[in-house]
Amino acid sequence: MKKLFFILLMLLMIGMISGCSLITKEVDYQKIADDLNKKKMSRVLYPKKGYAEFEQRTITSVRLKINNKIREKSKTIEIKGIYNTKNNTAVGKGQQSYEIIDNPDTSKSKQIEDKKGPEFRLNYSNNHYYNLTNKKSLNFHFVFDKLQGIEKLKPDHYTYGLDEPPSVNYKLNEKEFNRVINDDLKIKYDKFKNANIFISLHEDNNKLYIDYIEVGAEWENHTNYKKEDFVLDEVIYTNLNP
Repeated sequence: MKKLFFILLMLLMIGMISGCSLITKEVDYQKIADDLNKKKMSRVLYPKKGYAEFEQRTITSVRLKINNKIREKSKTIEIKGIYNTKNNTAVGKGQQSYEIIDNPDTSKSKQIEDKKGPEFRLNYSNNHYYNLTNKKSLNFHFVFDKLQGIEKLKPDHYTYGLDEPPSVNYKLNEKEFNRVINDDLKIKYDKFKNANIFISLHEDNNKLYIDYIEVGAEWENHTNYKKEDFVLDEVIYTNLNP
């Protein structure tokens, strides 16, 4: 018996040293996907008395080819607020920032612009964000209640072990991207490149809770640009921290 215990201990140690868990579990991803599909934000955000603090960040990045040089332009919107799961509204504050970089993939990269705009008050209702400071609608989406159809997808990764936190990762093909994500975003593109949905979880008392959700997509768009300003790709990346 001692010999068997010693062998099991050695195998466990080898697994930990090599970065691989001998003991793995599967995430019951169908429950999470059903909550997102049915817009059960009380299950996604885990509010107290119907209210939950949340953070959302969206980065939209465009790469242009100008005079045989690559320039990357990025816009980031960061929001912190209180979400009301009883009527799917939110209030909070937001801020936009902008960045332009030349040669972003080389050691000679140069930051041309890096600035932040002023904070503004906002609310979210009727599926739209509104800037209360200038009383304008924001071209910005709360994507996380618009993932209908995700319950029909099978993730490419949904196992975890002692050396990694639980998570669920979906890689979407073009048809899945248009059905699950782009039916609301309505992005116009010439060539689809990739899209994914990543859900990070933590375990507490044998229950899994969402830490954050990331939604990302990359595509090429040539239509609205001159030849000398040929777009290499566009990326949208947005995450939610309950």
